[in-house]
Amino acid sequence: MNHTRIELITPIITEGLRTLDEVRPFERPDLTITHRLIRQGPASIESEFDEALAVPDTIRAALEAERRGADAIIIDCMGDPGLQACREVLSIPVVGPGQTAMHFAGMLGHRFSFITVLERLRPMVGRLIAGYGLASSFASFRAVDIPVLDIGADTGRLTAALSRESIAAVQQDGADVIVLGCTGFMGCATAMRASLLEAGCDVPVIDPIPLALHVADALVRTGLAHSKRTWPAPGRKRIAGFRIPGFDSD
Repeated sequence: MNHTRIELITPIITEGLRTLDEVRPFERPDLTITHRLIRQGPASIESEFDEALAVPDTIRAALEAERRGADAIIIDCMGDPGLQACREVLSIPVVGPGQTAMHFAGMLGHRFSFITVLERLRPMVGRLIAGYGLASSFASFRAVDIPVLDIGADTGRLTAALSRESIAAVQQDGADVIVLGCTGFMGCATAMRASLLEAGCDVPVIDPIPLALHVADALVRTGLAHSKRTWPAPGRKRIAGFRIPGFDSD
């Protein structure tokens, strides 16, 4: 039996927002999940600026994971920071929870709503959805007004806010599917689904990290990875200021 190892890279420097214990229930005797934070980057990602700061060390971490024998990489953020660049420099599957969750939403219903942390992310999410070619399936953007670093402070408040916004997304915006718009919301989908059903809204709620783990595992098992015609390897050239394995730097 082949053993699969998936590395989950959380592209921030703040400890405790993601722990290995959260994803261990998805392991099997033939599947190991490893986890790491980046060493250089933002405390959280709530803007394009934050995302840009996270990308260089995300690339480094992904390359190191492949060298250590990882079979697939998941970038633990709904903005999928560094996804395209990592696919250029890696040959193993690189899964973005944002891309995965939203494409699956299109399979499970006609229109989806994206519920995330802050209103200020609206334009960023809009650009992401347009870039993935999913604008016609996008019902609405909603936010719970809880910053990423405060997600764990009051889980009851978080779940109540997510449930409230998801019900409104269905009843007011016409959503057929709810996408949790922050990977830090992992574990909230079950309670949200119960609240939706109680309100007469029988729609699925996508929890992106569990889905991304299953998709990454399936890609490895079926021998599939991204096309190198779509993500060709970058040319080698002088790079100053970055320590990226396999690439020249000063």
